[in-house]
Amino acid sequence: MDLNFSLAGLLGLALYAGCIFHAIRTGRINYWLLILIFLPGLGSIAYLLIEVLPEMRTSRAARRAVSGLGEVLDPNRALREGEANLEVLDTADNRRHLAEEHMKRGRWAEAEALYRAALVGPLADDPALLIGLAKALSGRGDHAGAAEALDKLYRDSPNYESREARLIQARSLEGAGRLQEAAEAWRALIGYAPGPEAQVRYGLLMKKAGEAGRAKEAFTEAVRTYGRDPGKLDPADREWLAQAQRNLA
Repeated sequence: MDLNFSLAGLLGLALYAGCIFHAIRTGRINYWLLILIFLPGLGSIAYLLIEVLPEMRTSRAARRAVSGLGEVLDPNRALREGEANLEVLDTADNRRHLAEEHMKRGRWAEAEALYRAALVGPLADDPALLIGLAKALSGRGDHAGAAEALDKLYRDSPNYESREARLIQARSLEGAGRLQEAAEAWRALIGYAPGPEAQVRYGLLMKKAGEAGRAKEAFTEAVRTYGRDPGKLDPADREWLAQAQRNLA
């Protein structure tokens, strides 16, 4: 009994303190302070219902946090929901959503099968489905197949533009050994794609091709642009920056 009471008391105190902190941080301290002081229990519950919960429904960061917590508690929930949705209604969109869930788990073959099943009839040249197929093929190491999927995308939809597709295309061309095309693709992505990857990959391909001057120029520009505050880069981009620095040493 004492232990339960102590735990409930601690939780209530934590809620009370959290509400006061939230009220101060968001500028709601005027009248809510009086309510929270004189009615700590009911005031905290009222504050939670009136101020915090509605904010969580409209806040993108809060929705991401709730979604992330849900994934931790039940990591396969979205996959099960995707399977159930597809069973109820077999549409290309439901196949695409389920394929995305498979890719999050590294199940590239399952994702590929779903994309191929969706790429039929009037949707045979759908850009989103072709990009998804290219991602699935690239994920399982079929770079030639991924490059072919994106070749089809830009052959059928020459005016379509997607930074994600261009990045997958450049990586796939390089992985498939189509190095001249890959170099052109990476050069076109410099300044278009975020981070130093395009510049460094282009520099590495120029170095491989014996174009030392162009390689050095690409590495130097990558360091100049992204080396000022590397702490703001994500780990993958920091590694690309480190590669540029090593090639200039």
